Amino acid sequence: MPYRYDLVRRLEPARPAGDLDRGFRAEIADPAWFLAVQWRMGEHAGEDAASPVGVTIAASATPLDPLGGDPALDPQVVPAEILVEAEAGDWWTPGRRVRIGLSVGAAHPLPDDPSLLLEGLPPPYDGLRGLDGRTLYERRDELGLPESAFAGVPTSEPPDCWDPAELVHTARFTAGGSELDLPRHDGGDVDWYAVSATRPVVPPAPPEELELTPARLRYPGAPHPRWWQIENARVDVGGFPPDRSHLATMLLIDLVVSHADNWFTVPVPGRVGTVSTLHEVVVRNAFDEKITLGTPATWGLFHVDGLDPTSLVVWPTTTTPLCGPVEDDVLLGVDEDANVLWAIERRVAGRDLAPPDPPVAPAPPVPDGELRADLPATYRYRPGTPAPRYWHPYVVADDPAAPRRFVQGTLLDLEQRPPVPLPEPRTPLLRNPAAGPADPVHHLEPATVPTTGLHLERRWMLGRAADGRPQLWRQRRRLPNLALPASGLRFDVLEETPAVSPPR
Repeated sequence: MPYRYDLVRRLEPARPAGDLDRGFRAEIADPAWFLAVQWRMGEHAGEDAASPVGVTIAASATPLDPLGGDPALDPQVVPAEILVEAEAGDWWTPGRRVRIGLSVGAAHPLPDDPSLLLEGLPPPYDGLRGLDGRTLYERRDELGLPESAFAGVPTSEPPDCWDPAELVHTARFTAGGSELDLPRHDGGDVDWYAVSATRPVVPPAPPEELELTPARLRYPGAPHPRWWQIENARVDVGGFPPDRSHLATMLLIDLVVSHADNWFTVPVPGRVGTVSTLHEVVVRNAFDEKITLGTPATWGLFHVDGLDPTSLVVWPTTTTPLCGPVEDDVLLGVDEDANVLWAIERRVAGRDLAPPDPPVAPAPPVPDGELRADLPATYRYRPGTPAPRYWHPYVVADDPAAPRRFVQGTLLDLEQRPPVPLPEPRTPLLRNPAAGPADPVHHLEPATVPTTGLHLERRWMLGRAADGRPQLWRQRRRLPNLALPASGLRFDVLEETPAVSPPR
């Protein structure tokens, strides 16, 4: 009878030493690196103090003044994006235009004028018919309509901060005797670093003293303050890039490896729509010692140009606003072949425009006879090839008295006799509402459009103010572009006419 043997192998750990003293000593391989980091952070000049147990601050909040002096445009209530990006006429939504048109038309006799009817509404409201409440309000004096017929209509329009020559928003706020300039806002979030001040603000009242309790700083992946505690290994602190949502990499790594339990946070109360300033910070430690903190003279994480290093602008902002579909979509870029700056309308008033027809070279005529290569070639002059639809040229102004700029031009359809101008742009993004009769319809500064082109969008946005009321505005936003336009347009074309012999 055969025998069966089962062989079993087991791996057992073997301790390299008989005690754990070395592990508890927490030896490091490069102590000089820690000393160098402490020297760079100025900790060798510090004191062996106890942990903070209380903080006394003297803080003030200087409110931002209403934009343009209008109480309805108070930065403490209305988000900054709405104040900067809103344009005149945003109150007149399609529903309000229809509702006011029906109520005014039912209560007052009006002439049979087609210009008073609804026109140009975006989809899906383009099928509505009837009187236009906005047109009736704008022509109320001409039509003899009383003000009581337009109850609820705002009597003032928000200032238009859009710069049509730079294609950016430019605004100026005031607070505490200082001016806060928002020079170039492309659209989107307005953050604390978006403005620059002319001088430090003057608080309207004496600073308020507050007693606060500090707490240890915690962040994802932070080591525990005691040994032998399990940490979250899914967070790679060394992989955090130094962008605006994280601290600088050097300071963060230094915090993790050598200052894990030496950072504390204090919640400083503040109000939106104000310039918050810390005038004094006194820390009381466990030894009942009081230490007054000073402002670093060489560096800082949050600083607004022109303001005191301890001041910070706190904006009210819209949290996750609802974005409507794109109403207007315009692409700008320099066509190197045609040496022209093009503005291409791809979507206007909520309607997609037909894509431009690809340039097709005309077929050469079929010669009636025998081609002759020994005869000299002749040429036929053509004034130009057809331009794509919805493409509008901008050329450099030749006026020596005016600054150098790109001026919107008009193409002619030379295929017709006599030549007729092609349609002008329909989107308001390519118009200057302040242009006079002698000024061009629209012009651009030379540095407005980068070499990679520019993308403009215009859409409705819905958010909420600080008091909870809904806020509707139309956002104009510029975005980068990665592809330059190529129109295939050619000027002063000479087409070769083949030489043929008469048919036999």
